Amino acid sequence: MVRNLVIVLLLFGFIVGLAPLSWYLISEWTNDLDDVVYSGSYEPLRGVEMSTAYSSELDKSFDRRTQGLSTLWLYLVPIATSILGALTGVVLHKRGFVLTRRRSGEA
Repeated sequence: MVRNLVIVLLLFGFIVGLAPLSWYLISEWTNDLDDVVYSGSYEPLRGVEMSTAYSSELDKSFDRRTQGLSTLWLYLVPIATSILGALTGVVLHKRGFVLTRRRSGEA
């Protein structure tokens, strides 16, 4: 029975952990079509009018130092929450909590 409890809490933790990652990816994949004047680190394009999406992509490609670990945590959250869910299942089982299903013949 401990296996069922651990699997249920592991999956629940993984699904809960996907929320910040999906929020980030949705905001990354939606395009903002408003025009802005580029003021990034790439000198030849400063002052050129372009879309916000293209400007942010240029900033990402030229300013690698700003990425790195800043978005890595989003990919580690689902793994960390699933591990915490599994550990919670083990601790709850040690405390006497059992995940069971009532059968039709049982009272």
